[in-house]
Amino acid sequence: MTFQYKKKKQVLVFMLAPPLPAVAGGDIYAVNALLPFAEQIDFHLFCYVGGPEDVCKIDRHRDAYARIFKSVHTERRPLMPFQMPRLKRALFLVWQALRGIPFIDASYYSTSAVAAARRLVRKYGIDTLEINSAHLAFFKKFLPAIPAVLVGHNIESDIFPFWMPVGLSGWKLRFMEWVAQRSRHSAHAVEIQNSFKFAAMTFISRRDMARVTADEPKLLMPLSFPSKGLRYEDKPAGVFNVLWMGGFGWYPNAEGVSWFVKEVFPLIRNELKENHIVLHFCGSHPPEDLRALHDGVSVFVHGFVEDIDAMLDQAHLLMVPLLSGGGIRVKIIEAMSAGVPVLSTNKGCEGIGAEDGRNILVEDDAAEFASALVRASREPERMNALAQAGLQLMAMEYSLEASLGAKRKAYEHAGVL
Repeated sequence: MTFQYKKKKQVLVFMLAPPLPAVAGGDIYAVNALLPFAEQIDFHLFCYVGGPEDVCKIDRHRDAYARIFKSVHTERRPLMPFQMPRLKRALFLVWQALRGIPFIDASYYSTSAVAAARRLVRKYGIDTLEINSAHLAFFKKFLPAIPAVLVGHNIESDIFPFWMPVGLSGWKLRFMEWVAQRSRHSAHAVEIQNSFKFAAMTFISRRDMARVTADEPKLLMPLSFPSKGLRYEDKPAGVFNVLWMGGFGWYPNAEGVSWFVKEVFPLIRNELKENHIVLHFCGSHPPEDLRALHDGVSVFVHGFVEDIDAMLDQAHLLMVPLLSGGGIRVKIIEAMSAGVPVLSTNKGCEGIGAEDGRNILVEDDAAEFASALVRASREPERMNALAQAGLQLMAMEYSLEASLGAKRKAYEHAGVL
């Protein structure tokens, strides 16, 4: 009897940035759905980098990348349109608008990136493309013969609708309105109608999935974080740690924390010491008005924190005071999975399926938000109940098993498994 060797499928994975170490929500989501298949599939990574520091970061974590990827290709993030000389910018916008490229004002397209992807396809005999984010969907357009899976984190056209430059008039305004209309149409066509013909599309929420009209397989692949099994009763005693997570380079985060600083913080300033409340802000590029609150006693502005797990272990409450933006807030899923109760605005927790008073606290008014935060510090039993209810929600709706099951089906539709 002879045994026939079965060659592993070769999958080229496109990501917006280096995913390891996986500390951001989107990276954790993507990596968790790759690692379990790394023994069955040869993954090759194509990711964008901002500069030499990102390349050095990959080199420092070479072993972690090797556990998942057979090869790693880095592509320098191309200039944004507003960074280009005027004539080049105009030609760039027109070309992408006419070719049906989505998200033109925040484009990752470049001729060198497409050429590099084609070289990798030939070099490694790539069988399938896995594209994380609709911002990179254009790779499927330029590699139409290869089956592809689009892994959607949110409906990106909700979050990146096309930001019109201010102060335009006359023909310049009409030109940009035409570009914006084409960009929005293309983004809608890719995400809702599957105009690039992905073999399967995955979604993190039923609400997003229900909006898609394409006939190709649509799969719910929920966010998932492993539950640590930590008990709320084991949190530090004699203190009530309130945590913020999220980089401030993202406008909704900057807007939300500004609202907190101006409207909420003055209402709780005198309550912090009395109730042993300590505020922890974790996120890159904190704004000046937030940094001014840091006193090393009741308010800590940590900046970027590489290991957020340690902060979650110590946290008694996650606050999400967001006023705008779209999509599911990964930080809430991550906190609930770690047994941390959440206080949010309605905008902050939309789409998650949590219910105010049952498994989350929700307040939109600044005074009510402040009052809910202070009350939470005085009600450990209630916080414990919210933490347990949050864990139950995660087990029912955001399990790793459900996420991996959807990923497996997507691979089957794309001929990988």
